[in-house]
Amino acid sequence: MPKLYPVPSATLVASSGGEFRLDALRENVVVYDFIFTRCSGTCPLMTTSMNRLVKRIDQKLPVRFVTITVDPTHDSPSVLQQFARRQGNDPRWIFLTGDASEITDLSVKGFKLAAGPGGGAGSEVLIHSSKLVLADRGGQIRGYYDGTDPQAVEKLRNDIRDLAVERG
Repeated sequence: MPKLYPVPSATLVASSGGEFRLDALRENVVVYDFIFTRCSGTCPLMTTSMNRLVKRIDQKLPVRFVTITVDPTHDSPSVLQQFARRQGNDPRWIFLTGDASEITDLSVKGFKLAAGPGGGAGSEVLIHSSKLVLADRGGQIRGYYDGTDPQAVEKLRNDIRDLAVERG
């Protein structure tokens, strides 16, 4: 797998209400996604994919999962906390929010994913990517996977395991 980009440095707000630095995840393989809890489009499919990954990756491996909302106006820490509970509340899966413009910049400039306000109602209120992003233990983005495609998610699962045991 190529080393594509460094995971950007950012401090966001965790569902617990405290600050969370993305840098704190170094030494772990990390899967990131950008969703919003009111989405009725791709977000439920992406969340299902993340949930399956969380359940299928050995808890002893240095792997974490991060969901960042693209709708921080609605998705407050308490909303994310309730959402996390509905997903099984695995401590390896972190839900983050923050300033809307910072999250858009993080998605677009840092993770190289689409993000921003949409023009419609319902699931089109916000634009975001359906990609799951894989980063290695050194904080390098190593791949993008369609979070709505079961075959792509299975490839991601295999790549997670490979990176979790990779040295240096």
